[in-house]
Amino acid sequence: MSISEVKVANLRSYALFEAQLDPHVTLILGPNGSGKTSLLEALYVMCRGTSFRGRDRDILAHNQVVADIRLDFSNGDTRRARLQLVATDKLNKTFTVDDKTSQRLLAKYRLPVVLFEPDELRLLSSSPQRRRQFLDDVLSRLYPAYATTLSRFNRALLQRNELLKQQESMDFAVWEKHLFVWDVKFAELASSLVRLRHGFTELANQHLSRLYSSMASKKHRVSMVYEPLGKVDSYQQKLLALLQHSHQHDALRGFTSHGPHRDDFTILLDDYPASDTASRGEMRTIMLAFKLLEVELQQELSNRAPLILMDDVFSELDITRERHLMHTLEGYQTVITATDLRDELKINAKIITLQ
Repeated sequence: MSISEVKVANLRSYALFEAQLDPHVTLILGPNGSGKTSLLEALYVMCRGTSFRGRDRDILAHNQVVADIRLDFSNGDTRRARLQLVATDKLNKTFTVDDKTSQRLLAKYRLPVVLFEPDELRLLSSSPQRRRQFLDDVLSRLYPAYATTLSRFNRALLQRNELLKQQESMDFAVWEKHLFVWDVKFAELASSLVRLRHGFTELANQHLSRLYSSMASKKHRVSMVYEPLGKVDSYQQKLLALLQHSHQHDALRGFTSHGPHRDDFTILLDDYPASDTASRGEMRTIMLAFKLLEVELQQELSNRAPLILMDDVFSELDITRERHLMHTLEGYQTVITATDLRDELKINAKIITLQ
């Protein structure tokens, strides 16, 4: 089953727009600012229930209070979404799938989708925060339980940080007692996140070398190193001890200084840190290997081929990597945006030209 048509109304720069999609490859070509990424955003929202570009509130066209999206599928199914602004910065979303309407896209209706973005191809030279975000996003798409745990962890982190800032306004003994409660909850949720991250790391290390070597046409070793506090089995106890030891230090700084929200991961290429030794092309190939791993895992876990969305990715790749990527993704429905593409990539593809 593939998406045959997408329709949008009052979405970002579009008052009304519809486009038919090819079951294999659709190219959306146009200059910067013509709305190419907005069409990918609409597809992503309908598959996952939220935008990949920030606040869902920003999806609405300027001065509009309602936006609509509709997808038609090759088997005759349809799904619709309405995003309605009901107050300042308050957005109501409704999704209708199989004639059932809900306030969010239920997990059973979420479709596998893998998004390729230029920023992700430059991720290894970016900040630890952005690498953590990348890892959390991948795991959230693959495992609904991770997304749930991450949401609970972030709420616990927020509550603990707020309590840290109240030290001077509370009785010290009461403050310490309340903080201990949040320490325990925080450490419990943090341990769950770390276990899932560690499990993904072990899984990734079974496949990254193969995926990278295939693109490089030469055998290489690629591995992901994720090292939280100590061993995973004793992580919760060690983190809890650190949290209690750092009460005063954290209170002075106003935030929690230990936990998975401070972690980072390292990528090794042939046993050396890629951030130190890899060329730009090698770094991009490593990140492509991660994305292709996500494609494989999405298909394995959902038992269906994911939709592939590529947002101006080819501007970051040389022709060899372009060809390999397109060859690898044969058999997947793929939607590609670009300002222009080599003629050879346009063969057997539906082209939508925006002005």
